[in-house]
Amino acid sequence: MLLSETGRTLRLAWPIILGQLSQIALGVIDSVMVGPLGAANLAAVSVSIGVFSVPLVFGLGISFAISPLTAIAKGRHDAQQIGDIFRSGFWTLFSIGLALLILMIFVSEGVHLLKQEADVTALSIPYLRILGYSMLPILVFQHFKQFSEGLEIMWPPLLIGLLMIPLNTFGNWLLIYGNWGFPALGLEGAGWATTISRVLAALAMMGFIFFNRRFAIFEPFKLSWRRVHKATVVRILKLGVPGGFQYIFETSAFAFSAVLIGWLGANALAAHQIAINLASISFMVAIGLSSASAIRVGHASGKKDYVLAKRIGESSLLLSASFMAICGLAFVVGRYYFPGLYISNQEVIRVAAQLLIIAAIFQIADGIQAVAVGLCRGLEDVKKPTFFVLIAYWVIALPMGALFAFTFNWGVVGIWAGLAVGLFISAVLLTYRFFKQIDRHISQVQQV
Repeated sequence: MLLSETGRTLRLAWPIILGQLSQIALGVIDSVMVGPLGAANLAAVSVSIGVFSVPLVFGLGISFAISPLTAIAKGRHDAQQIGDIFRSGFWTLFSIGLALLILMIFVSEGVHLLKQEADVTALSIPYLRILGYSMLPILVFQHFKQFSEGLEIMWPPLLIGLLMIPLNTFGNWLLIYGNWGFPALGLEGAGWATTISRVLAALAMMGFIFFNRRFAIFEPFKLSWRRVHKATVVRILKLGVPGGFQYIFETSAFAFSAVLIGWLGANALAAHQIAINLASISFMVAIGLSSASAIRVGHASGKKDYVLAKRIGESSLLLSASFMAICGLAFVVGRYYFPGLYISNQEVIRVAAQLLIIAAIFQIADGIQAVAVGLCRGLEDVKKPTFFVLIAYWVIALPMGALFAFTFNWGVVGIWAGLAVGLFISAVLLTYRFFKQIDRHISQVQQV
């Protein structure tokens, strides 16, 4: 039974996974193509992406509410509600994206407050500001992507996401190094290439939804803000805002870790950027499984089939843990090879190899906690999980990491050890929460 549910989840998940990997690939491409410019440029990427990721994941967390809500409405065969989610979700995410774009313009000017090395700060400010311009197109793209996936239409977001990879690579080649007569903008060129790619992706996804007959029943052209359904906006925010804070607590913990590591020097920060880049690749697979699980649990929840929802949860957790174990093994075997793809600095490679050992240890916990978040979201249960994530990262992981790094003199390895502890605690608490909630729903249905 679990095997069949695993297959169904995987069939739904793998286009999402490839789409997620295409998104993270932009950061990987920037890091790899900027690496030859030196450790300071790579450290600036680490600082900038760390800062940029905090507001971004808040917006992404809200966007992730669209797919399970759409799936629940689909389970109820309620086309009108699906149309309300489409319109209300668009204007909600458009407004949030615009606000976050403006926020990033101001935040980029405050990078000096992070007390990084002078050359890293100087490189980070313009790169972060340029990345900030991509905030709005990212969230517009995410709205259409999550809506499509909530209806189990997976291929368009995947194809568009995959097309962004060569487009961003080509843009980097032109703008970082000044090929074909373009100015050599260095790190700023990487920022512009990424931003342009995200704008084109948003326009492509919007065009697909508007002009595909499968969506005509939901009246996508009638996107006037006057047709926004206030109760639906409230429902999106009630599910999405706590979800956004879940991602903020986790991502900001890693971003603040980058700040702490920056105090240890540019080499330590460059090693951190390489290791977190690689760990992010496997994490994106777990996020894809999480999204697929949220959609399937939401669909089952809409039909009040909570026994099925529990089987989906069990199979998804097993699938994610198994995949992440394989990734952990790959990190151990390739701990020196993978960093060498980014940079030739042997000290950076040595430290990054140490961090990949720790990444290998926490892979299973990272996969389990990522999927457990999605399972809870599929049940529209987000408040308690948000509190669990806050405790795991900010009350336990970061103070413990700082203690290891600066009191026990473990350096960057100590900070990563603290984060590993936080991931294990988060995995245990979130998994417990899902099974407690699903058993409660099953009991309530059996009593009726």
